[in-house]
Amino acid sequence: MRLRFSVPIVLLLTTTALPGASAAETPETTSTRIALRDAPMNRDATREVHPGGVFDLVGITWRGPAPDRVEVRTRSAAGWSPWSELEAIDAAQGSEPLWTGRADTAEVRASRAGADVTGELELVAINPGSAPAAPPRSSAPGQPPVVGRAQWGADESQMTWPPERTETKAVVVHHTAGTNDYDCGRSADIVRAIYRYHAVELKWGDIGYHALVDKCGTIFEGRAGGLRDDIIGGHARGFNGGTFGVSMMGNYDRIAPSGATIESVAAISAWKLNTARIPADGRIELIAGPANNSHFPPGAAVPLPTIFGHRDVSKTACPGQRGYEQLDKIRARATAMQRDYRP
Repeated sequence: MRLRFSVPIVLLLTTTALPGASAAETPETTSTRIALRDAPMNRDATREVHPGGVFDLVGITWRGPAPDRVEVRTRSAAGWSPWSELEAIDAAQGSEPLWTGRADTAEVRASRAGADVTGELELVAINPGSAPAAPPRSSAPGQPPVVGRAQWGADESQMTWPPERTETKAVVVHHTAGTNDYDCGRSADIVRAIYRYHAVELKWGDIGYHALVDKCGTIFEGRAGGLRDDIIGGHARGFNGGTFGVSMMGNYDRIAPSGATIESVAAISAWKLNTARIPADGRIELIAGPANNSHFPPGAAVPLPTIFGHRDVSKTACPGQRGYEQLDKIRARATAMQRDYRP
């Protein structure tokens, strides 16, 4: 591939603590798993669950075939939330997590072929604690400011997935789904909760995304080693090799991501592609790996933009319709950033 710009390969100097920044306080993150068959069934075929304490994030897991539809609502001091549908994660017998904010009770309804299957499910409720993250810092030429793992309070004892090297060829844009109704002051708490869900409850051993961007534009380091080196993440089954996963924190199916989010997704994408001398407005060919939810059979050669959406390769709504509509703007901004970068 002929490139239209010339940049040096620049690497992040550390994966867990950014130079000059102290680590944030690391509050204890706890999770509770409850089999819904043990929860009472209401007349409307819902199960009400009391995890025994407060929580801020929930997910649903199962064994065997996935439900056709899973919905959750939670109760806080303000009352019951609206029902939220949870999408199944690729090749993980579980749903996307839902940030609920402080709640104490959940209700779940789920069906397959029109029949109730709530008794086959488990609810995971996570309390990440609460602590402010240290300010984001830049620690390599051209790298946008990032809140490192130590700064958002990653418990590295939960990281059991040893780094696996790859060669970054493209960026995959995601959204975390769930809700947009969160305070950016708690974004580090959200990242800790997602980390616990991915690493411990889904047994991945780490958070799947390489970077996460909140609705205020703050960038958080995800997969251990994924900024400093080219490390395989767990974000697009069949296309994890060769890609860098960036997730917008929120649900962008009906609401467009903020300008700050778009700018930060473009910035981290431009920087990471720069480290591999890949143009943000280019195209690349990736070879599909095995995946139950992929559009492509294993071994297929798939031409893709160097910044593409999760739905381009997987049967998913991610990164949401309104999020997907912003990909051209993200590519354009990332391309401009690469053009303006002067080492």
